[in-house]
Amino acid sequence: MADLIDQIPADFQTGLIVYGHRRKGDCDDIEMLIPVGPHDPAAMKTRVQAISPKGKTPLSEAVRQAAQALRYAEERATVVLVSDGLETCDVDPCALAAELAMSGVDFTVHVVGFDISQEDQAHLRCLADKTGGLFLAADSAGALRDALFTTVAKVKEPPPPVVADPGTATLAGPPSVPAGSAFKVQWKGPDSRGDFIAIVEKGSKELHYRDYTYTKKGNPADFLAPGDVGDYELRYIHAHTRKVIGQADIKVTPVKASVQVPASTDVAVEFEVAWQGPAYPSDYISVARPDQGPGSYVNYTYTREGSPLKLRAPSDPGTYEVRYILGRGSKLLTKTNIAIKGVGAAVDAPSVADVATAFEVVWQGPANKEDYISVARPDQGPGSYVNYTYTREGSPLKVQAPSDPGTYEIRYILGRGNKLLAKTTIEIKAVTARVNAPGSAKAGETFEVSWEGPDNPSDYISIARPDQGPGSYKGYSYTSRGNPAKVKAPKDPGTYELRYILGRGNKLLDKTTIEITP
Repeated sequence: MADLIDQIPADFQTGLIVYGHRRKGDCDDIEMLIPVGPHDPAAMKTRVQAISPKGKTPLSEAVRQAAQALRYAEERATVVLVSDGLETCDVDPCALAAELAMSGVDFTVHVVGFDISQEDQAHLRCLADKTGGLFLAADSAGALRDALFTTVAKVKEPPPPVVADPGTATLAGPPSVPAGSAFKVQWKGPDSRGDFIAIVEKGSKELHYRDYTYTKKGNPADFLAPGDVGDYELRYIHAHTRKVIGQADIKVTPVKASVQVPASTDVAVEFEVAWQGPAYPSDYISVARPDQGPGSYVNYTYTREGSPLKLRAPSDPGTYEVRYILGRGSKLLTKTNIAIKGVGAAVDAPSVADVATAFEVVWQGPANKEDYISVARPDQGPGSYVNYTYTREGSPLKVQAPSDPGTYEIRYILGRGNKLLAKTTIEIKAVTARVNAPGSAKAGETFEVSWEGPDNPSDYISIARPDQGPGSYKGYSYTSRGNPAKVKAPKDPGTYELRYILGRGNKLLDKTTIEITP
């Protein structure tokens, strides 16, 4: 970002908007760190270096605020969006981009997607496509820098000329296309600044576009058919006058799909789905509650994984639907029901254990790969814990006791959704320790300290200043190295403490004073 900021021309007007940098879980955490004004590289770099990511990704609303700050409805404006994640605040970036493009004078969004999977890139790409901008993916610091420089170079380019008198245009596309399929449209026209070709329901009003692509993207123009069947029109729109100067009819025809699944399966397990359908790149098989809309789901897998594919069952029992979703417009092509059954589990652990020790837990349960046995305070939610061990370690398995005494719960947790399947109570007892050492030692010499204590694998004898916390020290020796422990005195004379430290949680069990002499 520092390199990018230095590359921006000095005569540019720039601003900086940041999101998700102050609060967790807050979709309103969007801040204009630097208002739009004369480009100030030093100030902008200082603000960028201080950013600490914390929260959500309200990128759509951030783009809207950037557009408004740039007075996009009055003059040419460009937003460069840099994101390492998708929209997480329930706003459709594609719809927003279309809205801004249609209402702006000459509005463009260039998108740099950093370390974003191939599957997820399409969800960001439409911000660029709908505004005639660039989409660039980067998976390393060097690639990110190159992508950022490319966007700046694009912004520097002078805008293409406006053809004031466009005349007429012609369009040549296929007479019919299957729903959701890709097709091409040949065109002849003025190719004026901002001109685009749209596909709309036949007879609809102007500026009511299902989809569109800019003529500057090339000839022929690439399109994806709508998900809804019916009669449509292709229209050439002259951007400067907003007039339709050419059109052609096209029909969208139905496509068929089917899904086959077992009648029932257990919660959180993977099950097979055999399917048939058009298998367009963005199509997917989902499992959803019956009350969820076509574009919502509990889990999903893209059809590009082949047939049959694996789908993860929900973590809550009940009746669900397995659906074939046409990615184009999230159109439901077919569905079938599946019963998700609850599963049982049991945990057996000793009634008492010492703090910080490892104890055995015998368990029964579904043993999904994400499932785990946890030790937690009774007030902690199912997904919270003090320590845990995955069930893949077998039964019995070892769990580490907390470092603080008290009453705890041993739990079987279904990893998908952090569902509590079984629990039992355990009492964690405090332990004592004792350190015995000479009253004094010379600076820098090694001396012996005899001790008594639990001797857990991570316990240690430390020497520290009295003002240092339990986990801080000037020197230490693990109790596992024997008794007495050998400790090296600090080089600086003074009064110090010898301590028995419980390694798990750095708990102080006992201490005695020692004088370090010159």
